[in-house]
Amino acid sequence: MKKIYAFRIFLAMFIFGLLGGCTTPAVIQKADPLAEYKAKIFDVDASKSKIYFVNGKVTPNMFNMDHSYPSDFYVNDIAIGSMNKDNAMVVDLIPGSYDLHWLPRSTDLIDKNSLPQKFKIKAEAGQVIVLRGDYSLGGAAYFGLIGSIASPPKTSITVASKEDISNKVIVLPQNCNPIICSK
Repeated sequence: MKKIYAFRIFLAMFIFGLLGGCTTPAVIQKADPLAEYKAKIFDVDASKSKIYFVNGKVTPNMFNMDHSYPSDFYVNDIAIGSMNKDNAMVVDLIPGSYDLHWLPRSTDLIDKNSLPQKFKIKAEAGQVIVLRGDYSLGGAAYFGLIGSIASPPKTSITVASKEDISNKVIVLPQNCNPIICSK
């Protein structure tokens, strides 16, 4: 009898572990102290555009909750870097037009199927743009895995405020093409 009870507990924990999903923190590149200082005071080179990206909200939700997914950030469909919930990614872009999006770094079956909504920007020289990545659960919010098949989660980007980067660790892109990013 004890073996059957122990097996049931093991089986329940195993199934819960499979369904729970997992998010692994992203490998990040922290800014050096000078770059972090310049980022925090929004110092931008007159020939570049500075983009800040932070994690945003879970939408829709009644409690105005932030999501805490580690994120991969994309410029023109190229992954340029990763960040965690306590980070703000700072990217110096060459002036021009860009399509931006982000995806969560997760092994969860629902999150892995997130559909990115592209955000178009026209980056101008000397401009500072602060953006946040919001996450909509779609049908998964109401019906779990079955709901996510009918209406998958979506990631989107909205304009944020400079206050949104306070208390964040500044990180830099790990892999940004020099044609897009300026060093």
